[in-house]
Amino acid sequence: MGLEADSVLITADGQVAVKALLETHELILRGGFRKTFARKDILHPRGQDDRVLFEYGGGTWTLALPPGKADTWVKKLTTPLPTLAAKLGVDAAHRVLVRGDISDPALAEALDGAVTVEPAQAAQGVIVALSEDDLTTALSELTALLPAAALWIIYPKGSKSALPEAVVRQHLHGVGYVDTKTSGVSDVLTALRFSKRK
Repeated sequence: MGLEADSVLITADGQVAVKALLETHELILRGGFRKTFARKDILHPRGQDDRVLFEYGGGTWTLALPPGKADTWVKKLTTPLPTLAAKLGVDAAHRVLVRGDISDPALAEALDGAVTVEPAQAAQGVIVALSEDDLTTALSELTALLPAAALWIIYPKGSKSALPEAVVRQHLHGVGYVDTKTSGVSDVLTALRFSKRK
């Protein structure tokens, strides 16, 4: 969950009232000054009284927050972003049975060392589907092999996707699953996790 505060951006030219939103992957300023900062590019965040200072794009930025808020913001800014593997809940001890092409670099890195070919060793399933046919085939296979396990469905993102989110949900809901989590995967893929309805 993000943080939000009515704040003041302090620059060499003066002060500007802004609404600051600190989300998982970005810091967004709205109001008298509008800018989005990618969290991964924010350097050396630190607190000074009720101010948060950080380096970005070669300059130092200062944001004056309401009293008592700066420490919380600095803590969030200094907490490492979760890896894709952590978001998916996979590692060598929590392996996955996969159907589909995992050559997307971000996905391949996340699943490195966490893929098994043995259903008994799988904590959950991963389906990479680029089309409705891919999804139908892989879903039939994995629900037979892992009848009680959670399934991640990874599919192309965007409004022009050959496999829209609504179709993914329809298929999974139709075989007794409910969606429980979402995660971005890469610039071209997104993911939904489904668990068997109890």
